Amino acid sequence: MVQGSSLPPLKTNKGKYGILLLICLLAIGGFWLCTQRTKAPESKAELPAPVPPTREQFTTEIEIPEEDAGEPDEGEVDVAKRERSRELVECSGVLDAAQIRVVINGPPRKQVQTCYERRLKDNNLLQGQMTVLLTIAPSGSVRKVSVSGSLRDAQVSTCVKRVARTWKFPKPEGGCVRTSVPFTMTPKL
Repeated sequence: MVQGSSLPPLKTNKGKYGILLLICLLAIGGFWLCTQRTKAPESKAELPAPVPPTREQFTTEIEIPEEDAGEPDEGEVDVAKRERSRELVECSGVLDAAQIRVVINGPPRKQVQTCYERRLKDNNLLQGQMTVLLTIAPSGSVRKVSVSGSLRDAQVSTCVKRVARTWKFPKPEGGCVRTSVPFTMTPKL
């Protein structure tokens, strides 16, 4: 005993309590691990598969009609009818450019973009300019369509011609009108 100390002398137990403590901790840890492994996993409510995001430009508001085979053949057309049809092709009507722009900047622009983007899936380098030449009938419907420009893709041209025939314009003054509408097609980055 150390002189001047008020504490009782320490007993030496040579680590037997430390070994007991270690064994108890190992037993508790082993028990905990066993209960975690044998415990059935909690059933979670199964969530439906996530729906892939859709792009706005492919919403159902834009409908592209199926390709039409045209009108049935009526046999031979006499020369007089051909001459009259050529006269009708000469258009002298007037339609304000602002009115044409309003119509084109509506659904028609989206329809042309959809035609282009459908083809862009197969050819991601497809780009260029397209000019759509329209003959607008006195009723405001599109009578004739042709496509030209640096975007030389038959599928896009066919699709654009098909949708252009469905466009409706205001009635022109003085008969039919011919106009051209440019479109620049470039992939979005």
